[in-house]
Amino acid sequence: MRHRFFLLTAMFILLFAAPVSSQNNIRVSCRSFTMNVPSENVHCYQIEDNIPVTDGASPEEIARAQIASTSIYISDFLVSGSVIEPQVTFYLLDDLAKTSFSLLDPAMRLSEMISNLQAGDITADSLNEEIPFLPFQAEPITIQALPALISCINGTGLRTVTAFQEQIKSNGNESNLYYSWQGLSDDGKYYISAVFPLRSVSLDGKSVSSVEWNELVLSDLLPSLDQLDYYISSIVIE
Repeated sequence: MRHRFFLLTAMFILLFAAPVSSQNNIRVSCRSFTMNVPSENVHCYQIEDNIPVTDGASPEEIARAQIASTSIYISDFLVSGSVIEPQVTFYLLDDLAKTSFSLLDPAMRLSEMISNLQAGDITADSLNEEIPFLPFQAEPITIQALPALISCINGTGLRTVTAFQEQIKSNGNESNLYYSWQGLSDDGKYYISAVFPLRSVSLDGKSVSSVEWNELVLSDLLPSLDQLDYYISSIVIE
C-alpha cells in the first residue's frame, strides 16, 4: 500500500499563505514563492529538517523520508480519498541529496530531459523514459500521458497526466489520477513539484491499458489541464 505523503507523518510548521493583490487573480506568497491561485482557500506548509534514509533503502522507506520543503496547498482542488493532496512543493536540491541520493538522481535526469527538450533534440511526445515524480511514491507509475513542456517565470518543467494503479478512479469521491508538473528553477537550486487530483467521468473505473490517451477529450478532465497549466506558469521564485 502506498504511504501517504511525508507531511502526514512528519513534524511541520503550518503557515497561512499571504494574499497579494492582483487584477484578475488571487496571488499568494509562501516564503519566497508566489503564484496565482483560484481563491484564498490556500495554506502554506514548511518542513524545516531532513530525516535521511540510508543508501539502498527500500521504496517504502524512501516514501517515509522527510525532506525539508515549502508547500502551497490549494484546497479548492481537494478530492476526498486521494492519496496526494493538491499542492505545489519547493525542494532545495541540496535537501534532496541530504535525504537520499535516490531522490537526487531523478532530479538530475529531469534536468537532462528538460535540456534536451529546450534544445529541440527531442519532443515531449517522443519521451520514452519515466519522468521523475515527487512526492516519492512506493508504487510504480502505470501511466504518464499527455506530456508537455510548461515554463513558469523562472523555471521549466514537464506536465503529465499520471496514475499509479492499473484501474483508474477519478470520480467525485476518489481519485488516483493526477495532474503532475515536475520542474527545476532556472538557477538550478530548486526542484518544484505540482500535483493535483483529476476527475473524469468517462475514465472512472477503466484500466490504464484500455485508454487511448492521444484521443482523450481534454475537456473531460476536471480541473482542466489549461487551468492548471496557467497556475503553474504564474509561479515565481524570489
